[in-house]
Amino acid sequence: MKKFMLFLGVLLFGVTSVNTAQVGQIWEPPIVPSIYKEKQNIPLEEHLETVAPVIDPNELECMAKNIYFEAAIESTAGKIAVAQVTMNRVRSRHYPDSICKVVYQGKHHSNGFPVRDRCQFSWYCDGKGDEPRPTPAWKDSVEIAEYIIRTPSLLDITDGATHYHADWMEKFPKWAHQKKKLVKIDTHIFYKKRNNFNF
Repeated sequence: MKKFMLFLGVLLFGVTSVNTAQVGQIWEPPIVPSIYKEKQNIPLEEHLETVAPVIDPNELECMAKNIYFEAAIESTAGKIAVAQVTMNRVRSRHYPDSICKVVYQGKHHSNGFPVRDRCQFSWYCDGKGDEPRPTPAWKDSVEIAEYIIRTPSLLDITDGATHYHADWMEKFPKWAHQKKKLVKIDTHIFYKKRNNFNF
């Protein structure tokens, strides 16, 4: 019995001492290298520049102008819809592969000026000035243009539209009868090719 008690005492003492040694240790976090400490207080704008894609300022201006001149008086949804039609064309093999080329697509004179009423977006060849005024509508157009370009995965509220026209037109364009009508947003009616053959 004495041997058993001695054995039990040694066993308990040994286990307790092992546990005490493990529990008695204080965990200290590893030292962070100084290069990481210096980057902890980066301003948000600078951080976004490192993670967000760089936007070509020309492409941004072309998109903003298209939104402004086509939908300046529309709601945010109306502006986004115009921008999404522009992007749908850029992604389609049936249209040019950049925002500016899509926006300025149409017949041009030899001097580079567009032929009157022969372009894809009417504001570009309506004979009026194409410089936006510094108004809240222009500011909104630039912000929405940047958002659309930076967010390619955004849900398309036009359901893939590549065409639209104003609902107030007395006579709809000939192409409207050949396309699938999708949705009306504000004063625009949106369309795409039938059988989803846009792309």
